[in-house]
Amino acid sequence: MTPQIIIIDDDPVSSKIAQISIQRNKPDVMVTVFNNPIEALDSITTNYESFAQQFSTLLLIDINMPEMSGWEFIESLNQNIPALEEKFKGIILSSSVDPADIEKSKEYPSIVHYLTKPFTLDMASTIDQWFA
Repeated sequence: MTPQIIIIDDDPVSSKIAQISIQRNKPDVMVTVFNNPIEALDSITTNYESFAQQFSTLLLIDINMPEMSGWEFIESLNQNIPALEEKFKGIILSSSVDPADIEKSKEYPSIVHYLTKPFTLDMASTIDQWFA
């Protein structure tokens, strides 16, 4: 199965840093970027069955976005995709260091880690551990 990372972040600079860091360290990983969480939600919910068959998919999700928060995004995925945690794993990638956000991420079975921005080359080099 081809590894795939979908970045959902309204900040195009942050998304680009993450994308370049991942591609530099993991050239075999397919990276898709959505700067609008609503577009990402539509694409993922429409195509999740083919994603699940073709790719091992990891979502990098910002939580502070104007159109829809990362929490709302995860809730919507949970409502639209049965057994979400079996199809996708998610990592919160946020500038928030609020302990409440870190704890909240643990409430979602599909969220496997919480990272604080900026995304770094070191983070990209450890990404294999979240593909399973």
